[in-house]
Amino acid sequence: MSTNVYVGLGSNEGDREGRLVAALEALSRIDAVAVLRHSSLFESAPVGPSQPPFLNAVVALDCGLSPQRLLTILQRIEHDLGRRRDGVRWGPRPIDLDILLWGGEVVADANLQVPHLELHKRRFALEPLVELAPDLKHPVLGVTVRDLLIRLAPQDVRRLSATQWPEARFLEHDS
Repeated sequence: MSTNVYVGLGSNEGDREGRLVAALEALSRIDAVAVLRHSSLFESAPVGPSQPPFLNAVVALDCGLSPQRLLTILQRIEHDLGRRRDGVRWGPRPIDLDILLWGGEVVADANLQVPHLELHKRRFALEPLVELAPDLKHPVLGVTVRDLLIRLAPQDVRRLSATQWPEARFLEHDS
């Protein structure tokens, strides 16, 4: 059985857009996973210590894996694209892949919390997510991601024109 899963992508080191493209390509090669659509690119001010701005996007997947298995694969992709977990929380990184939502489910174990615990506070994740699925409900808060975005205070997030990132694919009925 497969589930619609939303994964946040971020990068603020090196060729940010190139790394997001490489991550998207890696996601498309995972067995039992299909990339359904992806958002536009957004640039955002970093959370945490002083560092360069992030480039962010969200990808919608049809996933036949368990949440823990997908997490392991995402961490491998991060490693392959240069991410090293050095213990600096919210520090700069070449790539960051986060499971934001797993269908309407809540996943809570030692290594994974879904929905992402900070999703409702982060415009850089909500803006691209709303592009893809504005009426998607947060399974804990019970409101749509559009409503979460509307309630959020302004943050330094803006849509960017892409040079390498493929043109955004939104909801099927928008085509």
